[in-house]
Amino acid sequence: MAERVFNRFTYFERIVHWVVGVTFVVLLATGLAFSHPPLFWLTGILGGGPAARVLHPWIGALFSVGMGAMAFIWLRDMVLDESDWRWLRAVKHYATRDSRNVPPAGKYNAGQKMFFWFQAVFAVAHLGSGIPLWFPAGFDAALLQWMRLIHYAVTLGGGLLLIVHVYLGTIAYPGTARAMIDGTVTERWARHHHPRWHEEQTGR
Repeated sequence: MAERVFNRFTYFERIVHWVVGVTFVVLLATGLAFSHPPLFWLTGILGGGPAARVLHPWIGALFSVGMGAMAFIWLRDMVLDESDWRWLRAVKHYATRDSRNVPPAGKYNAGQKMFFWFQAVFAVAHLGSGIPLWFPAGFDAALLQWMRLIHYAVTLGGGLLLIVHVYLGTIAYPGTARAMIDGTVTERWARHHHPRWHEEQTGR
């Protein structure tokens, strides 16, 4: 008999997630290409250097819209409560898969919530530093240098978080990525990773 599955994300939620994910990867690749000549070949994903320089800020605008949609969808769910702080204090047990000593998580654990907040702050910094770089006329040269530094720093920070996010969703915890592909997770996965959410879904 097939294992029971739960709906975790709607089609719209998955589309927003993939728009944000894909646009960020493209921005990361082209941004690194602009900053490091040995990586300039990465601009080929957008048709080469000239096209990449034109499209990079427009893709950044789409990324910002996607992050805004994410905030609209998930902001209330990402507020940390007391159980989340207990989860964070036990994060070493989560990292070593000692689930017996990890407080039961709801639909989102505290690590996922922290990832959301870090990426939200990075997105605001991306937008705030990116606009002057897109329209540099009227801005002081020293300010533009600071904007480049901030833009580069938050890009690297977001890139590192992305690597961790993908690792946890694929290699570390198999079955997690399925939620963002077809929107569902197995009952076993829900019971193991998000016990309180499992109880809400089953009533037991």
